[in-house]
Amino acid sequence: MMTESEPHGSPKNHWTRWYMWLAYGGGVPVVIVAVVVAMAAASSGDGERLVSHHNTATVSRQHTLSDAELNDLQFVADAKRITLDQAIERYAWRDNCSAMVMAIRDDDPDALVDAAITSASSAHIEFSGSISGDAQDAIDNFKSEYPGIAISIQTGLGLTGREVEDAVVGAHFAVLDEDGVQDSVAYFDSDANEIVVIVQMATPPSDEKQSSLEKAAERRATEATRPDITDSLTISLSVVQHDLGGTEGYRAPN
Repeated sequence: MMTESEPHGSPKNHWTRWYMWLAYGGGVPVVIVAVVVAMAAASSGDGERLVSHHNTATVSRQHTLSDAELNDLQFVADAKRITLDQAIERYAWRDNCSAMVMAIRDDDPDALVDAAITSASSAHIEFSGSISGDAQDAIDNFKSEYPGIAISIQTGLGLTGREVEDAVVGAHFAVLDEDGVQDSVAYFDSDANEIVVIVQMATPPSDEKQSSLEKAAERRATEATRPDITDSLTISLSVVQHDLGGTEGYRAPN
């Protein structure tokens, strides 16, 4: 079941997407997770990376919900202090939206760059190049079943989901290899079309060290993908002195 989480483009969204995406062996930046009802209890914003836990039967007001799905939705309703009908109205369409995105990904893994729920009644899908006829048909079929859900589409981003993943991981490990770096978090912000890298150091870096970190992140991102990847996205690097334990982004044992 798909639930609302942090605002679109936030580190939490990107951490969820990147961490789970990598944990499941890569692919399109669409998170594959188990039922995440706890996220609804802990959050109140509109917007979340598109998620899907498994292939499910079509769910809508015209279809029968399983006992497990109803239990999950009741949990969300109780946590949000809304009625079960309101929970069904707000969340039941999201599994099908996720399944639709997964079908597009399976048909052409490099075509899909990003997908996200942007509000209680809208989602956004981004494509590397132009949208294929099959992808458009899948979106049209979903919209015909859920006419109240708005699906916005962006095309021609000039990079693939796999390239984004590789660039994020490359930038992350590049800065970890730099002297004086204690920790690092990295994620892709699709709203800004940039890789955000946050670096923890004991003291503020000199201008020379800041430049060294930025160059290392860019160099490793291009080495992991292609020399002109920065023509399609930017890399933003900031240095902080506080612990990054509560900051959610791509992390790996180091």
